[in-house]
Amino acid sequence: MSPVSDNPQDGMADAAALPDDIPPSLTVNPPFTDHARPGDTEGSDPLSEMERLIAAGEREQAIAHAEGVAAARDEEGWSAGLLSSLAHCLIDLGEPARASGLLEPMMAAGQANARALTVLARAMSLEGRHQEALAALNEASFLNGRSAEVLLALGAARMAAEDTARAIADFERVLRIATDETESDMHARAEAHFRLGETWASLDETERAARHYRAAQADDPVDRRGAAIRLAELEAQPAPVKASAAYVRALFDGYAPRYDGHMTGTLAYRGPELLAAAAEAAEGFSVSGPYDAIDLGCGTGLSGAAFKRHCAALTGVDLSPRMCAAAEASGFYTKVIAGELVATLEKEHGPFGLAIACDTVIYLGDLAPLFGALAATLTPQGWFVFSTERSDGTSDEAMSRGFEIGPTRRFRHTEAYLRELAESHGFEVSSLDVEVLRTEKRVPVESFVCVMRRGAERG
Repeated sequence: MSPVSDNPQDGMADAAALPDDIPPSLTVNPPFTDHARPGDTEGSDPLSEMERLIAAGEREQAIAHAEGVAAARDEEGWSAGLLSSLAHCLIDLGEPARASGLLEPMMAAGQANARALTVLARAMSLEGRHQEALAALNEASFLNGRSAEVLLALGAARMAAEDTARAIADFERVLRIATDETESDMHARAEAHFRLGETWASLDETERAARHYRAAQADDPVDRRGAAIRLAELEAQPAPVKASAAYVRALFDGYAPRYDGHMTGTLAYRGPELLAAAAEAAEGFSVSGPYDAIDLGCGTGLSGAAFKRHCAALTGVDLSPRMCAAAEASGFYTKVIAGELVATLEKEHGPFGLAIACDTVIYLGDLAPLFGALAATLTPQGWFVFSTERSDGTSDEAMSRGFEIGPTRRFRHTEAYLRELAESHGFEVSSLDVEVLRTEKRVPVESFVCVMRRGAERG
């Protein structure tokens, strides 16, 4: 689900690449402390246990665990920082009310530090409690009025409350405070500039917005926030050809805990099932397996579940460590690799008899590098089964490049482009059908479901 490169020149973050209710940047309130991030902690500490439960898909147990830790805080001496991290995990699970429940008793007792109040405010904002969120952040600013994190969160809360002038003042204050060339100050400046860009763009002040987006890029060359695509939307620079790996990684890490339920429930997502059905309908597919397969952008493992009966071995690849942890916990994969698609294909060599990419190449515009890597990695007569959003080919961008950035800031490809790529890289098109993989804002999203077969001779 997160396939892209870390090359700063390729940066295109996809703020709307996920379903429309996913919060944008995770950078203001990172869910983990500096000393505890997913994949880095081992043993029985509460945050590691929370991550283990989330990765295993044990949602209710994770919620109960976080609430149990909070209940035992006085007895065990757990820090406000730990509870803040657990509360942020609950936010990632789509449970802001429970996150508030963890932290509000500390606030009422006067024991919450600025960090805890900032996380509490985010939870309150997601519940629609904007005035209470502002009150919590005002208290946080009294405790630490020179905290860039607090000021950024305060500005975001004021934007949600439509207090635009004060929000701009908060973001500008961050720029006055964060003046050093340290990593933390550059991070804070990039965030402030990006949010100012968003604010001025919403007011149709495109020149001011573009200036701040460029400043965000300067302080964050890998473009975690997606300034490149914003500038392209303002027609201030050409559109990039792939999504920023740093942004996609952070975004999917935050989305992983509730990915399965949200996609299959709220968005009526059925991509893996449609891909599996299309593959099974292709002549020779079912009789040639089971395959040594690779799932490109494996996410939490939905495609692994759909294709498991066709796989003798299945390697998963994803940029997001949290997605990888969930895929490993699913039990469908022989091996899971956190990495970029093309680089992983070149390193692993295969040979693979089947490559799956469900809703993955929507983060890639130019697919030639991927097709080239697959041509060298798939066995003769190996299969490539994938989906991408459909472009009708009428825009200038689509006509000139064969792909375009759609209104949801994901890439869409034309049928002609996909067929040309197949032919030039030695693939036969078995089927290329238009299907609806999901809905967004109650609108069906048309996609191509493609089944292609490598020629008898490998390139």
